[in-house]
Amino acid sequence: MERRPHGRHSEVLAPLRTPLKTSAAGWRRPAVKVRFAAMAVLAAVSVLAGVLFVAGRSHAPAGRVATASSSIPLFGSSVGYQSLAQTTAQFGQLPIVRVYYPGLPASNAWDGGQAGANDSAVIVSFKALPKDILSGADDAALTHFFDTAPTGHPIYYSYYHEPEDNIADGEFTLADYKAAWARVASLAGAAHNPDLHSTLILMSWDLVKASGRDWKSYLPGGGIISTLGWDAYPVGSATNVNPQPTPPADFMGPCIAASNSVGLPYGFAEFGLSTAAGRPAWMTEVGNYLMSSGALFATVFNGVAEYPTLQLTDQASQDVWKGFVAKSAQAQSDPDPTPSAPTPSSPVTQPAGATPTPTASTPAVAGNWVSALNLSPARLIGTGSNDTVISFRISQAADVTVLVLGADGSVVRQIAKPAHAAGGVSVPYYGYTDSHTRLPAGTYNVLVVASNGSGSATAETPLTISAP
Repeated sequence: MERRPHGRHSEVLAPLRTPLKTSAAGWRRPAVKVRFAAMAVLAAVSVLAGVLFVAGRSHAPAGRVATASSSIPLFGSSVGYQSLAQTTAQFGQLPIVRVYYPGLPASNAWDGGQAGANDSAVIVSFKALPKDILSGADDAALTHFFDTAPTGHPIYYSYYHEPEDNIADGEFTLADYKAAWARVASLAGAAHNPDLHSTLILMSWDLVKASGRDWKSYLPGGGIISTLGWDAYPVGSATNVNPQPTPPADFMGPCIAASNSVGLPYGFAEFGLSTAAGRPAWMTEVGNYLMSSGALFATVFNGVAEYPTLQLTDQASQDVWKGFVAKSAQAQSDPDPTPSAPTPSSPVTQPAGATPTPTASTPAVAGNWVSALNLSPARLIGTGSNDTVISFRISQAADVTVLVLGADGSVVRQIAKPAHAAGGVSVPYYGYTDSHTRLPAGTYNVLVVASNGSGSATAETPLTISAP
């Protein structure tokens, strides 16, 4: 996939505090480069991550793992390029909408603004420079946004979606960005609304070797992020240069594998094909793939002024997506829905190494399907050569991640067990961190996260490490 330029989301819903400049390519961005002392940044990351996790544990593990009420994703569309009424007329009543704020959220976001207009689940992003977030200048606006957010449906909120190019261009540092995320999420946690899900939205381009990026470097630690969102486009559509109807397994599959590798639930905040040629068949293939992908949500990007070819102007493509929206809406009203099997003409191709996902003949298993978590011994003498065996059972095949958490909730060790079969799981742990240093004596928590097409499940138990 080719590198995508900035500036696709041009609708202005709230003013940016910093002046904007326009590049030769026509996109706009803040003109100010952030200069922040490295020592202060590191201190902020440490302090804020601890504050966040303590605040977030009031609804853990929901604060770390977002779940869907159905194994079928919430299907929807971006709104803004055209009115919500027009979008609804095209696709029907949307179970979820994608809303962009180029600055801070509007003060009436939930009462008269676009974020709350559909009275449904929403993926909502907003932007502010990390230095402003860290200074506390935006606390009042963000506190109001989170405190007034409704309950009853998921709200996937994202601070500065797709930050990769901004960081690469020197507009702000990665450390500042992560620290600002911690402050934003701590403000959200103070609202005590279990429907608020911190969602890091990244480009699928990060997963392409040619990008030269490590996508995990953008992921704040300490349980700050509960959900991953991906903006995933087939070849050529992000730049509108020779767009190709790439199979979904090729451009969405790596996003699913990456999400499972860190044990986080995921969804697709943007996707689309920048040509009407062959688009109805491609939309059908993508929709069928998503039906059993394990994604929480998928919202088609319905164009902006700079990218009008991404808008679904052809009736055939509109009708295809309208059909999937209807299936999603029906699944949300069904307490125990079963994913529809893909049509024979558009088989679902799972990414290499992916866990098989439920179909109509293998319904998803409901409830907490991680059980019998045990440590043997529960008190580990930290010599570096002793181990405790972390054992548990999963009742269905899943990607499994075992996390060892510090007292402040920070992740100190992560052990991945991808594509594990149903049954017993045993993981030896010798008391080391991810950087191969021994953990000091103290009390820790072991968190198990299992994820597949039926959703995610968790279990947690304390671990004591004592001095030798």
